[in-house]
Amino acid sequence: MRQFAAIVAGLAFTFSATTFAQDHPDHPDHPDHPEHPEHPDAAKKKETVLTIGDKAPTVKVAKYFNGTPVKAFKPGNTYVMEFWATWCGPCVAQIPHLTQMQKEYKKDNVQFMSTAVWQREDTQAARETKVGDFVTGKDGAMAYTIAIDDNGYMADHWMKPAGQNGIPAAFLVGKTGEIEWIGHPGSLDSVLKQYLAGTWDRAAAKVKFDEEQHFATKGREMMMKAMMAERSGDRVAAAAAFEALAKEFPSNENVMAMQFNFLLGDAATADKGYAIGKTLMTNNWDNAGMLNMLAWTVADDEGVASRDLSFALKAATRADEITKHKDASIIDTLARVYWEQGNKAKAIELETKAIALAEDGRMKDSLKETLATYSE
Repeated sequence: MRQFAAIVAGLAFTFSATTFAQDHPDHPDHPDHPEHPEHPDAAKKKETVLTIGDKAPTVKVAKYFNGTPVKAFKPGNTYVMEFWATWCGPCVAQIPHLTQMQKEYKKDNVQFMSTAVWQREDTQAARETKVGDFVTGKDGAMAYTIAIDDNGYMADHWMKPAGQNGIPAAFLVGKTGEIEWIGHPGSLDSVLKQYLAGTWDRAAAKVKFDEEQHFATKGREMMMKAMMAERSGDRVAAAAAFEALAKEFPSNENVMAMQFNFLLGDAATADKGYAIGKTLMTNNWDNAGMLNMLAWTVADDEGVASRDLSFALKAATRADEITKHKDASIIDTLARVYWEQGNKAKAIELETKAIALAEDGRMKDSLKETLATYSE
């Protein structure tokens, strides 16, 4: 059965559904990278910050493999600049989503461009060959502009200054050439709709994003303290650590998601956990990733002491609606909720549909194993 990687998987937070590349020397969290705090040259590096509202950096890539090159941001047009890698599972999973959005929003002069970064091959030539072969192998499934970084330029001028240490990640560049939003592409749909409708609140988005970056520094240490206490079985210490986190970051949804998971681990605190969960659901009614996380946690996490399956069904059903019943992972979650409710026939029906939608590979194999369990 599918394992839920972490409480915040699928979310556009610091520890999200992004694949982290800390094991790669080009990544700033790697000890050999000059921007790592322990590297002797770290102090020599002047910090450059890129945030919402800033002018988008220039585009400099080594090669285009598909679509129309983006040489400059044309006034009046909108751009989604996404970053990925061939080895990144969550990045590959976003390909159908990006293709669908490019098709849907082409009429609104929105161009999607995905740049491969942090490839693990030793040379630029080898990296270009790897990405080129990957794109060719998709046989037209990547129906948007595809490029590869030019010896780290895009990573250095886009990803790192914006504090984006994992992939996939995306930047929404608006009609004025300024950054409107930064986050996980799985959360882009509602943002793009609001922007094109003229209802997007960039100022509020900036406040939220800047808080998330603050969380990525100070909050990470506090979060690890809470997680270590929980893993050791010391719920008293963990509760105190989570309270400290919530006090420091009262509106941070990553913290709220962790509290939700922690509080559901004890029947005595489950009601408080579900209250937080309902707030998260209300605030993220158009965020399929968040809703899927909430539903899967309740339906499948063995550490949950009290399962409110009606809550899980509401979240999973909405996530399935948002993704137009085409996301295999979310349909798998919905199937699990029905299974836990005792509706075996519905669970089998949905899991079969999830398998049909999933690409060949590890996830599809896992879904087949789940279906076999449901069919016993």
